[in-house]
Amino acid sequence: MADVFLFVRHGWKSIWKQKTIWLFSVLPFLNLVFIDFQVGRDADLLPQLIASIFGFFLSILYFVSIIGVPYLAYRFLIGESATIQETLSAVKKFFGRALGCTCLGVLVLSPIFLWVLATSIDRSIRGLEYSDYINLVFLPLSIFSSLWTFTFAAFFENDWGIRKSLDKAWKLFKSHFSVLAVLGLMLEIIFYAFSILSDILTVLIQSGFDITTINNFNIFNPTALLNKNLLFVLINGIGQIIFTPLRASIYVSAYLKYSNVKLPFLIRVR
Repeated sequence: MADVFLFVRHGWKSIWKQKTIWLFSVLPFLNLVFIDFQVGRDADLLPQLIASIFGFFLSILYFVSIIGVPYLAYRFLIGESATIQETLSAVKKFFGRALGCTCLGVLVLSPIFLWVLATSIDRSIRGLEYSDYINLVFLPLSIFSSLWTFTFAAFFENDWGIRKSLDKAWKLFKSHFSVLAVLGLMLEIIFYAFSILSDILTVLIQSGFDITTINNFNIFNPTALLNKNLLFVLINGIGQIIFTPLRASIYVSAYLKYSNVKLPFLIRVR
């Protein structure tokens, strides 16, 4: 388990030595703000059209982020920091593969979604309870979360296609299952705990720190009731902006170590 703390230390120290990575990390936060101000279905055609175009644009920015952040983490950890222009070129180069991985992930997880939906219908579970149920079902799957970053790191390192990169990611994951499973579950719990803290802070601040308002707190899905609350979006968004490059850097550090890539001396000794 010493590797877990090694990767976390590498990830934590590396993100504060970079500047460009924060620019790409903040992009998904724009989508959270957009959801908060999204127009209703009863709005006129023009506002809905503008919102759809803006939503599509933010979806593109999301892919810019999910490629750019791990790319910058990878380049920094191998001692070759990338510029904004180089990162955008990498986004353009790997966009198709990132989209393919996303579609593949949806395809793999869709049976689980359908099973949860069918189970929820049988048990007459309401919408809010359904989202809680999904969170509980998908929490154990966080042990596989390193596969995503490992696949992307294989893109960056070898310029491989999806199949070959995923094959390497899976072999590394199987060879170091215990460490990567613990790491994935730990990071998910930390992210979940911060969402809970964000929820509690939002409720307390907006109620004038009335402790009794926490009684209605949803511990299984802290974002369910406040996902359109601007204060919650801001507090939780700050955590996401930090957590996104941290998680990418931690997994890239693990990928490089298990791929026998020697890290720069300054990173190894600090």
